[in-house]
Amino acid sequence: MLRSMVPRRAGAVAAAGALTAAGLLAAAPGADAGTVTPVVECVLPAGQGTVTGPQDVAVVLDKSAVAPGGSLKGSVTLGPGPAVGTAGLSVRVTPSITLAMRGAATGEVTVIGEESTVQVEPGQAPPIPPFAGNFTVPAAAAAGGGIEFTVVKVVTDAQPASGGPRLPTVCTVKSGGDAAVAKVGVESPASGPATLAAPADAVRPGGTFTLTGAKFTPSAAPQISLCDAAGANCGAGRFTANTLAIDGQGNLSGSATLAAAGVPDGTYKVKVAGGEKQAQASLKVKAPAPAGPRTVELDRPGGPVGTTVAVTGRNWTPNGSVTVVQTGADGRDGPHTILAATDAAGSFATPYTVTDPATAKIRVREGISDSAAVSVPFALAAAPGPAPGGEAAIVPAAPGTLSMSQAGSGIGFGTATLDGEEQSLKAALNRITVVDTRGGSLGWSLTGTMTDLAAENGRDKIAAGSIGWAPACVAAAGSLSAVSPGAAGPLGSTPATLCSQAGSAAGPTGGQFAADAELTLTTPRFAAAGAYAGTLTLTLA
Repeated sequence: MLRSMVPRRAGAVAAAGALTAAGLLAAAPGADAGTVTPVVECVLPAGQGTVTGPQDVAVVLDKSAVAPGGSLKGSVTLGPGPAVGTAGLSVRVTPSITLAMRGAATGEVTVIGEESTVQVEPGQAPPIPPFAGNFTVPAAAAAGGGIEFTVVKVVTDAQPASGGPRLPTVCTVKSGGDAAVAKVGVESPASGPATLAAPADAVRPGGTFTLTGAKFTPSAAPQISLCDAAGANCGAGRFTANTLAIDGQGNLSGSATLAAAGVPDGTYKVKVAGGEKQAQASLKVKAPAPAGPRTVELDRPGGPVGTTVAVTGRNWTPNGSVTVVQTGADGRDGPHTILAATDAAGSFATPYTVTDPATAKIRVREGISDSAAVSVPFALAAAPGPAPGGEAAIVPAAPGTLSMSQAGSGIGFGTATLDGEEQSLKAALNRITVVDTRGGSLGWSLTGTMTDLAAENGRDKIAAGSIGWAPACVAAAGSLSAVSPGAAGPLGSTPATLCSQAGSAAGPTGGQFAADAELTLTTPRFAAAGAYAGTLTLTLA
């Protein structure tokens, strides 16, 4: 039960509770924070009547200036109110405050805090912890002006910790409400859609290029990804580094470095997202032309079955891959195919073991085109005869394996702050490279499952289905087969396909494949604040 009393003063304290993928954050103090003490009338729950008295209120904003339509975080500290407890009780409370705007914008905004458990003592006001929340400045706010915030009402939803109904106590300002509790300036916005400019000349795989742009959200953190020519199937893993930054006027500058492998020649769209805006620009990718005709050399002209020969080549496509296979006199492939990577100069070196008695040549090829293939004779010799009293032993080399590797570990979605609305956070899957050197005609599938995101307390959770992905898959030059991306959609306990390669009855499969995905975390409207973590498990089979 609550009754009336005259409260004591409480000084302003800045604190914030944020639901983020990284944890709780403290708010930065604003320039014009202060404490006001209006007189409020509180309507007590369960028909207990009303009480009136002064209420200390302090609000700290995280910015001194904001663009029209921009977001602010308000950190609120409440002093004791005029209502007090009549019995000792543990109570779960969720506070909120409604503020009126005047000056460069009008209307009302509400800051909602997180739920916490407090101990109410007889004769004492419930101790409401400092709380914080985000709200949006109207898009029609007048640039160059200022907004003052005044207190309209304070609401505390309370529920006994032991259970029972949730009852609100609404305290509305009756006098003294004209005093401004916080102020913020209104910046000139970067009007219109964001723009992005990329080089007109082609960029080579592994190359670094400059990007410029304008009208992005000022001071936002840019995120870059590479998409197909239609602007779809975007993947951040196709870049290995960038120095992009957005200044306080919304201008973008910096450079980005393409991955050295997994980005075939072609036309793409480079996408940069900065705050609430994003833009795309066309980007051509083309590997440097070889310095001369493709060459292949063997370290020996021939040998018996079981011979391992060193195969070297020059003037192949840089930062790509080639296939090496034994062929018969009729040009048909033998049973053992391997994949070799080319370096930035277009050279490669790899051992190859001859396993087929019908071998007449060693062939190196990019992709499936005979115009990008070179064959070198290999003279198959008879195996050495058995020593007296013994027998010759020939052990052919076994086919290769199906394997995968990942460029890094851990996925960070950044920060979201509870504001009563769903929010979408983007992240990129660390690039996965699948290498299939089995030398057969088998297929494979790369799938993922996701656990729920659990808070550090182990109790609060965000469902696994709140995370979705949009797969993007690319076969490296020289691969024998194509790769297909899985469908975009939510993750969960049921395996979802990231990339797959079908088996083939017409010829051998295999190669090197890059698997990327853009991940989206959709936060719930309401949840407990804290750091959440889950596990994405990837399976190659």
